[in-house]
Amino acid sequence: MKNLTLFLLTGILLGCISCGKSTEQLTEIELHQNWTFKKSSDEKWLEAKVPGTVQTDLLNHKLIPDPFHRKNEDQIQWVEREDWEYQSEFTVDNTLLSKQNVELVFEGLDTYADVYLNDSLIIEADNMFVAWQASIKPLLKNGKNTLKVYFHSPVNEGMKKLIQVDYEIRNDNELAPKGERTSVFTRKPLYHFGWDWGPRIVTSGISKPVKLRAWDDARWENVFVKADSISETKATYTAYLEIEAAKAFQANVELWVSDRTIPVSKPVQLKAGYNKIPFEFEINQPNFWWSHGLGEPHLYQLDFRLKKGGSLIDELSEKIGVRTIELVQEKDATGHSFYFKLNGVPVFMKGANYIPSEIFLPNQTRETFQRIMEDTKAAHMNMLRVWGGATYEDDLFYDLCDENGILVWQDFMFACSEQPGDSLHLANIQKEAEYNVKRLQNHPCMALWCGNNENLIAWHKWGWKEGYAPEIAEKIWKDYETIFYNILPNAVKSFDPELEYWASSPSSVGDKLPDRKSGDEHDWTIWFAEAPFSDFGKNVPRFVSEYGVQALPEMKTIRAFANEEDLAYRSEIMEHRQRSNMPWIGKDINGNEMMKRYILRYFPKPKNFEDFAYLSQLMQAQALKTATEAHRRNMPHCMGSLYWQLNDCWPTMSWASVDYFGRWKASHYAVRDGFEPILLSPAEEDKVFKVYAVSDKLQEETGELKLSLLDLEGKVIWEESAPLTIAPNKSQQVYQIDTRKLLKGRSKKKVVFSAKLVKEGKVLVENLYYFVEPKDLKLSEPKITANFKKTEKGYVLTLQTDKLAKGVFLEMKSDEIHFSENYFDLLPGQTKEIFINTQKTLENPVEALKIKSLTDVKNSKKA
Repeated sequence: MKNLTLFLLTGILLGCISCGKSTEQLTEIELHQNWTFKKSSDEKWLEAKVPGTVQTDLLNHKLIPDPFHRKNEDQIQWVEREDWEYQSEFTVDNTLLSKQNVELVFEGLDTYADVYLNDSLIIEADNMFVAWQASIKPLLKNGKNTLKVYFHSPVNEGMKKLIQVDYEIRNDNELAPKGERTSVFTRKPLYHFGWDWGPRIVTSGISKPVKLRAWDDARWENVFVKADSISETKATYTAYLEIEAAKAFQANVELWVSDRTIPVSKPVQLKAGYNKIPFEFEINQPNFWWSHGLGEPHLYQLDFRLKKGGSLIDELSEKIGVRTIELVQEKDATGHSFYFKLNGVPVFMKGANYIPSEIFLPNQTRETFQRIMEDTKAAHMNMLRVWGGATYEDDLFYDLCDENGILVWQDFMFACSEQPGDSLHLANIQKEAEYNVKRLQNHPCMALWCGNNENLIAWHKWGWKEGYAPEIAEKIWKDYETIFYNILPNAVKSFDPELEYWASSPSSVGDKLPDRKSGDEHDWTIWFAEAPFSDFGKNVPRFVSEYGVQALPEMKTIRAFANEEDLAYRSEIMEHRQRSNMPWIGKDINGNEMMKRYILRYFPKPKNFEDFAYLSQLMQAQALKTATEAHRRNMPHCMGSLYWQLNDCWPTMSWASVDYFGRWKASHYAVRDGFEPILLSPAEEDKVFKVYAVSDKLQEETGELKLSLLDLEGKVIWEESAPLTIAPNKSQQVYQIDTRKLLKGRSKKKVVFSAKLVKEGKVLVENLYYFVEPKDLKLSEPKITANFKKTEKGYVLTLQTDKLAKGVFLEMKSDEIHFSENYFDLLPGQTKEIFINTQKTLENPVEALKIKSLTDVKNSKKA
């Protein structure tokens, strides 16, 4: 819900306030200033930042070390076991006290919080995922007022609940010993308690804005805009207006729609209390909202004005997109389809799983979310999956998804765990579900509500069910059914009936276990079962909502959390940082060891840690390139590819393609290429070499298909070309040849295959294919020349080589530079132009440029 910012009435509040919104009858004012905090057992109060967390306030006062550096995370665990207090004072005068209603609103409290106004208890919060409010006018004083928030330790509160249950409620990802895992009892982000890519930092604090809201006759509560019918000529809607009125009276509602000069108006008779009023309107000749890559994500702004007589009482603004979205699951020869249809068009979903970009959620800013959108769009994505072990994101995140055409697969906040089934917990979940479905219901980016992440397969496939006595197992499953087959789908049906509800990811039709023939799949045989990357192309699922492998970030990022003595892949610090453990494979097998195993399978053996980090990135890039191409080649059987994961919440090694500081790993460049709107994908199938053309465009594409086989010095051994018309929204085979005929006896270790689509002399897309793994290529040391040219927007870097340079990694020794291309293969005879957008003047850029390729690994010295 977005409120229009208007002028502030003067003379209402002094002290710890900032302007929110105001009309003649309604005033909203933020209370973010002059907060202090302390440990409950201490006497001294310290300055606090609101919104914020206890840990960040302690960090600002240098009372705890940087938890991201080395093993400092361990030194701050005491914070989660303490109670904390926050307080502030604000001053009111008779102008505000003359209002009929005054409310205090906390948009987020983390998590167990008692709120006192002038020593009177007004809120007892126990859920971080909802807003909390209280009517406070009788408690306000003319002059100074004191606001206090007492935060109970989330771990201690969880432990009180844990000891009341006589069986284990599992969350194996929580970084705590068995018998002390309390996360499932507390409605706050599970990843705060630790995950296999993040730290354990269990926060407390005023996590979102806090404000006073004063009003007289009435105020907006909510507006739900429901599409009644949509066609190319007209879209008709009913807006359900939710209004809270202090008394019964005749009002008037005006609706101003984007670009209209005359509003739609309707008289309404309000009764005292809650009102829900239908309001019909239409948009003629609508511009449709399209996902990124298919068209403009056009938005219409709706400004609702509530009036009494000629006076404006309250005003509310929403943005909607004219679009239809459906999840299609039709029976076919294989099983059942699983794809999204946007505005009647089947759309292949290209994207990633998203987690918060911070462990400290209040640290996320507009710039944080904008960077996520930029990285997402740059990689040609059209969907993000908001994963269920984190949080329902800030309104701004969904606003930006709306504006940028990024569809959202939204999990409810349940992941890899069981849930208590007591009545208080279930009521808390119901409140949370209804609040968030209503909050997000008008966003055109919303594509799906999903009940949980991996709870279904955990119960049936991870041995959880078998670990209980039959009567306990029956109870746990009954609680599962209550939450995921009753509470959550009913919330979606009641408050956002246009969207589908999918009970668990992954699963198949009928809420059954995933079978690759229907539903969605988490393809973790690669990584957690050591399967080869080629398996991405075998028995391809209908929709792949998770897959991936780990990589280290750049050395600049590693040095932000480690010292020089820590730079070894199984050093104490690297082992501490690595949270992915695989005891089912072997003792002491973790993500660091798994990265090594995959590196050695595909790449030369690294001789030092810097090479290990570099090769881990090339390895991850090869995995995601293999997967994205296999998934897209297999459309329409497969209609979605969402890799794990887009981003990080702290600097670490992980599955992310973009690290904590926003630096692209090699895999993000690879994903960008794999998700290009037009893809040429060579593949060997049963000793036949084939080339596929895949298009996500809604119009056909034409050009010349140019195929060539080259040796590693750039000599053309074989080539063919032909006109090519690529059908829209389709995968098609456009060429095939017997592999032996293509190679003509030449060694697979000494050649590379190139597929290009050329139009009017311009290469629209190119893809390279190697017949052996990188470690087996007969590479010679290339001589790479570099030249910088200054432009208005920065620089153009031009590269050339005399021999194949594989995995070319570029970095500037001192400057933080993002290259438009990186971690690429440079062919002999090819001129590569790389763009650098920067307003900096680079000093001696040729000397400052560091170039690394795969042959440098072979020539490296052992550390």
